Amino acid sequence: MRSASFNTKAFAFLAALAVSVSAQQDYYFNFGGSTLVQERLDPLLNPGALSGHVHSVLGGNAFAATMDFATTQSSTCTSVAVVPDKTNYWVPSVYFRKNGKLTLVPEKSHKIYYKYGYDGKPDAGRTEFPKNFRMFAGNANLRSDDGSHGSGGTQLNWLCHTLGEKPKAIGFPKGFTSCNGNNVGGLAATMRFPSCWNGQDFDPANPLAHMSYPGTQAGTAGCPQGFQKARFPEVMVEYWLDISQFDGQYGSDEVPWVLANGDPTGYGFHMDFLNGWQEGALAKAMKTCNPGNTGSPKLDSPQCFGAGALQDGTAHRACTKTSSINEDIGLNGPLSQLPACNPIQPGPGLATKPTNCGGTPAVEPISSGRPSSAITSATAGLVPSTTSVPIPVDSEPTSLLPAPQTTSAKAQPTPPTDTGIVPPSGGSSGLSPPSVNTTSGEWKAAGCFLDALNPRSLGSRPEWWGQKISSSNCVERCASIRAKYAGTENGGQCFCGNELINSASHPGKCTSKCVGDGSEICGGAGHLSIYSLDGQVSMKKRRTHHRHSRHFLASV
Repeated sequence: MRSASFNTKAFAFLAALAVSVSAQQDYYFNFGGSTLVQERLDPLLNPGALSGHVHSVLGGNAFAATMDFATTQSSTCTSVAVVPDKTNYWVPSVYFRKNGKLTLVPEKSHKIYYKYGYDGKPDAGRTEFPKNFRMFAGNANLRSDDGSHGSGGTQLNWLCHTLGEKPKAIGFPKGFTSCNGNNVGGLAATMRFPSCWNGQDFDPANPLAHMSYPGTQAGTAGCPQGFQKARFPEVMVEYWLDISQFDGQYGSDEVPWVLANGDPTGYGFHMDFLNGWQEGALAKAMKTCNPGNTGSPKLDSPQCFGAGALQDGTAHRACTKTSSINEDIGLNGPLSQLPACNPIQPGPGLATKPTNCGGTPAVEPISSGRPSSAITSATAGLVPSTTSVPIPVDSEPTSLLPAPQTTSAKAQPTPPTDTGIVPPSGGSSGLSPPSVNTTSGEWKAAGCFLDALNPRSLGSRPEWWGQKISSSNCVERCASIRAKYAGTENGGQCFCGNELINSASHPGKCTSKCVGDGSEICGGAGHLSIYSLDGQVSMKKRRTHHRHSRHFLASV
């Protein structure tokens, strides 16, 4: 563990507290954490789908492609030291680049800081995070300093611990050939989240819109106009890498590191946060827990989180999650390219979404017997299945910040209601085949329908994918598990479900040939070829996953 003086001077985040290098109590605390899993999921920006790049995830082991506050609370363990914190924090993984090969960089224990004081006193204007609260920091597209990482923003810094935090820079630093040598060695990034809220929900199309960074005053008075609905504790994450195995393989004037989103500069570092704090735990601690950099009172004391609330490093490192995706991200050796479609873009302009991803390796599903708590928790109550299956591949390759979703966070929720029966279309649907014979009878093509994203229209994940899918074998699969509807999408995804949610009939949009049978049609980009026993579909509307504002209003 680092000394008190090291913690005090390490970060601009803590320097803002005006704490001297001697031990001092104050209203902030920090705790350790370890990596839960590294995989290509992002339930904030790519809900229900594979994300554009690999992330390193900390927190509750119920992390999943689609999740909310209730999902976090179903975690059976957390990979951070404070047990009541089932929050998930995730950042892009880092690779070492040399001779055309990319090696996944090992990670050390990380640290998370929570600041909620002002002038050495508790800030009564701070509020705990509401249920289902989500936020984002940084910009995955950045390849140069645009000013957003300064003292009034994310306060991003990359630094080499062994050399007394030098060199330190906003992007990847130069000037060293090793960050090894003692118990605080390693290359690290530190970044803080914004803390001022405008009362709106997270919008994947504009992930920074609902939050802002504070000024110098206490409470909401320190928040910009329009962002004074609430002020939360300021959260900073220290992401710590073990680069000792690369000593001697790079010069002091080289930058051999690459973020998983194709960023060789470090400016595109970013973080995601999905609240999983046990209700009331953080609110209580912010009133009386003031260890500052002294370690006293301890976080499991009555002033903080109470008895049993703190676990040691052995315990939180033991909390891991098996990846939901059978994809080579570099855990078994160097790669020739970054996972997914992430060509390395050095800038200095903003990175752009690549258009030619033909060389991207295919991603296969996990084996049927492989454990996956994330999938189980994310899909409870959906179509029953006897196998553990992965989440879907995006209709288009995603890279950097993903394209806007079809569901806006600002849209008014629609109460559940039937929207009518779509009659059978038979051979006039334009789908091929027009019907499929199964052991349960002849299934008929119902037509081409929109697949909503949040939630998806026919379940939050494909029932079957990564195989040579056709509409015929998808129908047979769905019939075998007694689902009401079968749907194929984008040439190679098979969904099974008992209702079609937030959809609409879109004739002519299903034109993708099936990867398993080129004579058949398997939906289209964002569209499903739907089959049912009678060729009819009953569509329903359902609320989107944007509910936390009312939870917060009820608590203030």
